[in-house]
Amino acid sequence: MWQKENLPETESDSMIEFQNVSKTFHTPKSDVNALKNVNLTIESGDIYGIIGFSGAGKSTLLRMINALERPNEGKVLVDGADINSLSAAELRKRRKSIGMIFQQFQLLESKTVYANVALPLKLNHVPKDQIKKRVDEVLEFVELSDKKNAYPAKLSGGQKQRVGIARALVSDPSILLSDEATSALDPKTTGAILNLLKKINRELHITIVLITHEMHVIQSICNRVAVMEDGKIVEQGNVLDIFASPEQRITKNFVRTVINDSVPDLLVEGIRNEPRNNKVLKLKFLDTETTESVLAAVNKRFDVETNILFANISEIQEKVLGIIIIQIIGSNEEIQKSLSYFELCKVGWQEINLSENLPEKEESA
Repeated sequence: MWQKENLPETESDSMIEFQNVSKTFHTPKSDVNALKNVNLTIESGDIYGIIGFSGAGKSTLLRMINALERPNEGKVLVDGADINSLSAAELRKRRKSIGMIFQQFQLLESKTVYANVALPLKLNHVPKDQIKKRVDEVLEFVELSDKKNAYPAKLSGGQKQRVGIARALVSDPSILLSDEATSALDPKTTGAILNLLKKINRELHITIVLITHEMHVIQSICNRVAVMEDGKIVEQGNVLDIFASPEQRITKNFVRTVINDSVPDLLVEGIRNEPRNNKVLKLKFLDTETTESVLAAVNKRFDVETNILFANISEIQEKVLGIIIIQIIGSNEEIQKSLSYFELCKVGWQEINLSENLPEKEESA
């Protein structure tokens, strides 16, 4: 099996770093502030997701990494070097170590799969025998060896994207940039491409930076994520932490496309009409089998009653994240004892504001 060669030597684990980066596009009608004082660090080996709605600045940020866009202010460091201060020759060399895959595949319809994948090597005047060896290797890696003589018109969308990925890999990059690479694919094909990207990261040790507007893509393969809005990074961190405890409203909305943790509307009126003192809580369990036992213990130890309103179990970063919405009924003193017990058992909790059906007050274990 093909393995990545000539891994880059770096002085630190930081492979990509944005330092106070701003970018303004000047148009005849107005100026567009695409990026506003962005600071971001991507470590070697990350699968780093950048998510936001259209116009948030994601694509501009991604294109800064290979200097297809240049900042008006700030620096972009790749392997410790300011990519925008490199000479033309140095930049060409650096770009060879940065592969890119696109939403619309960007294949040459008049050339075979083999020729499409070989193109970067031909442009760099690599000897024919070496081209054949490398192209055969990458086509085998992406499971398209049997399609090397086919033309793009005869391929499915998933196969076309695999060709695009093979072409990005053929130059032996250390970084792979993914620009909405699964947005044009159906869910089943998307899953297969995401699994291929995980394989690339795991087996070839390639750092992947991907932009998307789909939170399930972040959930599926990323270990870290940055959320963008209006040219700014409004929240960033470990994917598991972001899913478990999103802070910004836009992040909560993205997370809810995967984990809908709001109280069902049909239950809200009944909860509001409960005459006894009560609170509605979101409980967070991480990689634990003690969910039921913790709730059972709370009911047994304290003078409270708990009702499960909603439950969701998700797998993120090969860990299980459980979100349970409960109503807890009892005196303020007994409820507070229950909350302290949750913390003792390392169960995070949030109080839910039913007037907005959004988290209002947060505590964590």
